[in-house]
Amino acid sequence: MKESKDEQDIKINKRSTDKVFFESTLLQQISDGIDFIRDESREILREIDLRGLDEVDIEEIGQKAYNQISDIADEMSQLKSDFINDEDFPESIKESSKNFKAALNRDEDYVRRAQRRLDRTNSNEFVDNIRSNVRVIELCDNAIAVNSSNAEAYYLKGRALVNLDKYPEAIEEYINSLAVKDDIKVWIAIANANTLNEDYADAINVYDSVLQRDENSFDAVKGKALAYYSCGDYKKADEEFKKASELDSLDDSSKKIWGECLEYI
Repeated sequence: MKESKDEQDIKINKRSTDKVFFESTLLQQISDGIDFIRDESREILREIDLRGLDEVDIEEIGQKAYNQISDIADEMSQLKSDFINDEDFPESIKESSKNFKAALNRDEDYVRRAQRRLDRTNSNEFVDNIRSNVRVIELCDNAIAVNSSNAEAYYLKGRALVNLDKYPEAIEEYINSLAVKDDIKVWIAIANANTLNEDYADAINVYDSVLQRDENSFDAVKGKALAYYSCGDYKKADEEFKKASELDSLDDSSKKIWGECLEYI
């Protein structure tokens, strides 16, 4: 009998070493993660034995272990999704499953996982940032499927889309978030996306609307300065950077851009 594609994907290739290699990339990632935890545990115990417990950063070790376990759980969740096609189930079962997940607040679980992965992606912890952002979008879509009124899921999906340079699509998700809950951080995210998409007039208008609600919004003032800089209006950029610096400390990147504005004036 001919093997199905799924059966072929999980076929094991035995090589000259004791390590097992899978043809399925996803299964290989899960296996590598488990191997990493095993090897890292041995190394931690060896380090504790040599240096003593007081000299080992337990919090750092715990965070790394938690991240790795979280990654394995996420990969296994993906694997389950690949094997189980929702289209194969009757609508009544799908609706029952959705209601059950909603009752357990599974949408919040998806959002937490998306937030963690997004934070780690922005910290450059992952080699493949594109794949990681795509996974954030999948987790947000899962949350939205359970609860279409989860504003944070739309917001995080928008941020992942920005990381993929898909600015119009990101703005659509931000608008979906605002339709559920009005939040200044989302308005600022829209303005930032407009700046990245070179829609500077729209960006500045959105920043101004935020400043009408909160004249001391540091993020809005700094964002406005960066928008003016990006469109070549260095004098106005300088004015906004001055206002921003009076509200809070500028990051090194903004200070550098401000310096360039002064050189152009």
